[in-house]
Amino acid sequence: MLEPLALEHDRKTTLPGLREALNALPPRPPILSFAEYVALPEDERAVYDEARDDFMRLTLRVPTPEQDLSARILAKLIASNPRRKNSRRGLMISAPMFYGKTELALLLARSVEHEHAKRFPDYAAAGEVPVVWVEVTDHATGKALLSQIVRFLAPTVGLPTQITTEELRRRTVDLLHIHRTKLLVIDEAHNLSGSDPSSVIKALQNESSATVALVGISLASGKAFGSGAGLQVTMRCDMVELRKIDGKSDDGLALWRRWVAIFDRNLPLCDHVPGTLTRNARVLHKAANGRLAVLAMIVERLVASIVDDPHRQDEQVTRERLFAVLDSLRHTTAVRHRITLDDLVEAA
Repeated sequence: MLEPLALEHDRKTTLPGLREALNALPPRPPILSFAEYVALPEDERAVYDEARDDFMRLTLRVPTPEQDLSARILAKLIASNPRRKNSRRGLMISAPMFYGKTELALLLARSVEHEHAKRFPDYAAAGEVPVVWVEVTDHATGKALLSQIVRFLAPTVGLPTQITTEELRRRTVDLLHIHRTKLLVIDEAHNLSGSDPSSVIKALQNESSATVALVGISLASGKAFGSGAGLQVTMRCDMVELRKIDGKSDDGLALWRRWVAIFDRNLPLCDHVPGTLTRNARVLHKAANGRLAVLAMIVERLVASIVDDPHRQDEQVTRERLFAVLDSLRHTTAVRHRITLDDLVEAA
C-alpha cells in the first residue's frame, strides 16, 4: 500500500512551504505489470497513479555540469563568507526562460538544508533557518525585498507602516544572524530595478554572513545588474549561466543522450521497456531546442498522457504516443519545431 504524499503549502516563500518543498522527494513507486495494475481496486490505482505523478514531478532528475559547478562554488562561499568582514561574495544563476534556473536553486537549497541537518539534528527545534527563499515581483524595491525576508523569518511580527529602509535592513540582518541563515535565495531577481535594490543587496552582503544567491533571467545583461549600481553586485558574485546543449558537438550530444537515457530507464510505467526515448535522443534535442527543462516537460507530459488514458491497453512508449506529446508542445508553449511522425523510430 502506498501512502499519498501530503502537500499542505502552496508557496516556497514561507518557512513551512520551503521545508515541504525541500523534503518532498517521494521514492519511485513499486514496479507493477500492467495486468497487476489493472487488477488493483480503483482507489488503489488512483493512489498508485498519484505516486507516479509525484515521482515524475518532484524526484526524477538528471545530473548536470551546472549542478556540480554551483554546488562547489556555494560550498566555498558558505565556508568563507563568515570569515570575511566586508565584500562578501554571492552566487548568480542566470539563463533565459525554460532553462531550469529555479530547479537548480531548489537543488542547492536542499543540499544546504540537508547538510545543516546532518551537523545539527535539532536545528529546526532550535529555531535555526539555514535557507531563506524569497521571490520578487516586477519592479520590486529594496524595501519590499527586505520586508519579504523579515516575513519569511518572523511571519507574526508586524512592521510599522513608516519604517525606514535602514531600520528594516537592520532588522533583516539581525534575523538572519539569529536564525543562523547560511543561504538567502532571491528568485526572479531580474524583476528588481533601479539602484535601491542593488544597494540593499550590497548592504546585506556587507553586514550578513549569509551567502546571497540571485536567480533570474539574463542577470548580467539585464536592467537590475547589467549596468550602474547593479554592477557592484554583479562584480561580487560568481556567475553560473545555464545554456542549451549544442547538439553539433560530440560532448554536447553525449551529455544529452545520457540525460534522455536516465529518463528512459526510470519512467514509472507498467511493463516499460527502455529504448524508444533513447533512440530518439537527437529528435528530442531538436524538439526541445537543447533545453533540459523542456526535455523534462516532454517526458513528464508523455507519462501523464499514457497514465491518464482510461482506454489504454498497455503503457508502452511508442513513437505515436511520443509524437502526440511533441505535437501538442507546438500549440501549448512558445517552443517551435518541425518534428514529424516519420522522424521518430521505435525501440529496436
